Amino acid sequence: MPEWLRKLGLAWRGITGVRTLGLALGGGGVRGLAHIGVLTVLDREAIPIHAIAGTSMGAIVGAAYALSPDFDRKRLTKEVIELGISPPLALNLSEVDREGFLERLRRFIDVERFLIDTMWGWGVLEGTGVADALAKLTSGKRLEDARVPLAAVATDLLSGEKVVFRNGPASLALQASSALPGIFPPIKHEGRLLADGAFVDLVPTDVVREMGARLVVAVDVDQESMRMEISSGLQAFLRAVEIGARHHKRHHLRLADLVIRPEFGESVDSLDFSKAELCIEAGVRATERALPALRRMLKLD
Repeated sequence: MPEWLRKLGLAWRGITGVRTLGLALGGGGVRGLAHIGVLTVLDREAIPIHAIAGTSMGAIVGAAYALSPDFDRKRLTKEVIELGISPPLALNLSEVDREGFLERLRRFIDVERFLIDTMWGWGVLEGTGVADALAKLTSGKRLEDARVPLAAVATDLLSGEKVVFRNGPASLALQASSALPGIFPPIKHEGRLLADGAFVDLVPTDVVREMGARLVVAVDVDQESMRMEISSGLQAFLRAVEIGARHHKRHHLRLADLVIRPEFGESVDSLDFSKAELCIEAGVRATERALPALRRMLKLD
């Protein structure tokens, strides 16, 4: 469907008083798989989604959902986990080697290796086939091909500005939105140097509001109350990113009509994909708790 026709449809829903629902899906590494749980419940309850804006893993899950002809939790989970965007997968380790990978990563990426890779290259996981994996996930589609209006947020490292993708190759937008500096290489595009959108908009409520949604539901997968164990430079770097993004996030969450916060029950390292199912189930539980409020807001009761 042409983009102008999608916008016309959203505008018409606004005029007629229908409370269009938009999802703002936040970043957070593996914790972002909680978005699959959120979508599982919304699909099961037949709650229509009229727009999705995502950052980093939120953009990836949102795109995997919106670019597929229908929703299938098992398939969606498998496709996202097999992307190769997590270090153990990107390095093509065997199942046995993936076990305890984070501990080995701490030893592998020592100060010297990290400095060499980041000073003379673009990151420790440069050239690991992420672009090919995202192209496969999106089936070569463009953002405007999505069955639900879709946006992905990235950061321009040169200007410091937020960049919102609403059209163009979906794989390019997702790669830019999830490119964590020092780990994955930034994306050069139209004079910009694009990296993870979490630096400027961790939970893009403003974007989904601008897309025409009258009711904005934010999904925040941060663990503000959880004390993280930090035992390596890599973990310290990722934690610093989360803390910086958190301060911006609080402003954007004020623009949401409803915030869904999955409770994981334990500290979840953003790179620990062995906890994928735990994160998905946390998203299911949080959305089920939010259903009564969501139904009232949508006037579905």
